[in-house]
Amino acid sequence: MGTLATVAANILSIVPARLIKHAFELMQKGIAGDHTLTDISLHANTYNRLTGKILFYSGMILLATVLRGLFSFLARWRIAVAGKRIEYALKNEIYTHYQTLPLRFYRRNNTGDMMARISEDVNQVGMYLGPAIAHGLNTVVMLLMLIPYMLIINAHLTRYAVLPILILAAGTYYISTLMKERAETIQDQLSRLTTFVQESFSGIRTLQAFAREANSTNVFAEQCDTYKTQYLRLTTINAIFFPVTRSIIGLGAVLVVFVGGQAVISGTNTPGNIAEFVMYVNLLGWPIFALSWVNHIVQRAAASQKRINEFLQERNPITSKKSLKSPIKGRIAFENVSLIYPNSGIKALQSINLEITPGKIVAIVGATGAGKSTIARLISRLDDADTGTITIDGIPIQDYDVSFLREQLGYVPQDALLFSDTLKNNIAWGKPQATDTQIAQAAQLAAIFDSIQALPKQMETMVGEKGATLSGGQKQRIAIARALIRIPKILILDDCLSAVDAQTASHILRNIKHTMKKSTTLLISHNVVASQLADQVLVLEEGVLVEQGTHEELLAHKGAYYALYKQQHTQLV
Repeated sequence: MGTLATVAANILSIVPARLIKHAFELMQKGIAGDHTLTDISLHANTYNRLTGKILFYSGMILLATVLRGLFSFLARWRIAVAGKRIEYALKNEIYTHYQTLPLRFYRRNNTGDMMARISEDVNQVGMYLGPAIAHGLNTVVMLLMLIPYMLIINAHLTRYAVLPILILAAGTYYISTLMKERAETIQDQLSRLTTFVQESFSGIRTLQAFAREANSTNVFAEQCDTYKTQYLRLTTINAIFFPVTRSIIGLGAVLVVFVGGQAVISGTNTPGNIAEFVMYVNLLGWPIFALSWVNHIVQRAAASQKRINEFLQERNPITSKKSLKSPIKGRIAFENVSLIYPNSGIKALQSINLEITPGKIVAIVGATGAGKSTIARLISRLDDADTGTITIDGIPIQDYDVSFLREQLGYVPQDALLFSDTLKNNIAWGKPQATDTQIAQAAQLAAIFDSIQALPKQMETMVGEKGATLSGGQKQRIAIARALIRIPKILILDDCLSAVDAQTASHILRNIKHTMKKSTTLLISHNVVASQLADQVLVLEEGVLVEQGTHEELLAHKGAYYALYKQQHTQLV
């Protein structure tokens, strides 16, 4: 519809020039004939006849102009709507795709860059999909319609009118490449600027605690200065290109008047035809002038789309082989499992062999960097092992449908993330259809219910960004409640009791042991304080499983676990 409206608008833009030609010639003939008359009444009749026809032509020109305006509005409106719909779909596609990508992708890329691509880069593409396409389509239609029409009317004048346009086209091709390179540089710098701002605001506590505000402001100013300099380099090209374009278009009008004027003097052309061609040159002028602006938008959009495609072409290697959705009981087995992080080359796990019985609490302990959290990520398939086999209930983990597998898990990571919402909704996030009773029960299991009840708004209390209004221990217990409300078949607590005291930690673990007897629980920690409540203890050192057994057995063995226990000076609860 937008294309058809554009064609109609351009046809109507040509009509006034033709009407003006006829009006010019009508007046020329009428005035020339009037000069030969001697009767005053005949002069009056000629005046009235010319006036009537001029009013008729003026009315036709006005009508064509109004209709052209309506069709131009319709064209731009329909194209803008289509562009916004595509922009909307693109943003949703990117956001959905982001969520399918593995943790390795997020380790390689920072949040600010991803935000820039889904916002600023998509906006640049949106400028192309809307205004740029509208003006570009108008330019193409106008050139395809007007130039052949001009050739039919007067091929000689057309050659002089079009010659400057050919020169402009050659210059535009050269400048396009330069503009695209500079546009890509601008978008990359904008990503770095966005990343810096995002990290500064996310880490504002640390920044203020170290009194680094002035330094941060200076770095931001430097980043902004770099962005300004790069943008001005692109603006300089536009600042030169636009007036040069206008001058070249004006040259076409000058040539038409000069060459056409000579034809009028020689009697081979009429002033009306010259006036018509001057209007045609002006009609060509705006599309060609707009072409330089469209070119600027297209080059920025191309640079942005290239950046968007880089992430859209990323594929998640963590897929399901058979998409099984078999009910899970919780028997976990590792057989010669190893994992090396590709970016750093760190050996996270080396030939791990273990078996976990359903319904048991298993503590995985070891020093920082021993590979404890890696086991949690492998079970939840946030990462995949390089070698070896992981099975759940005797079925290779790769055979399970990924979403179905994760729905059976309750995973509480080290950095408990809360959303900017109410406490109630943060807990219910683990089970959106949960009732108020279920939410309260989960809070009681996580030993946070009494603290919530003491708040003025209780469950309706709003949580700040990332839980900023809560203490570390409160955030961890809310995150635990969010996992427990799912009643998962496998519960993974990844060092999520570090911010609570030993008594509260023991209380939470006893609640889990008594109420989730059919669930397999993995308690991951570098602290051995809660290990006595576990049915089995696994000890990791630098990615190697060095010991396994009960708390008492490992203490009696006086190996790595005993040394870790003594080093921490921990007393049994």
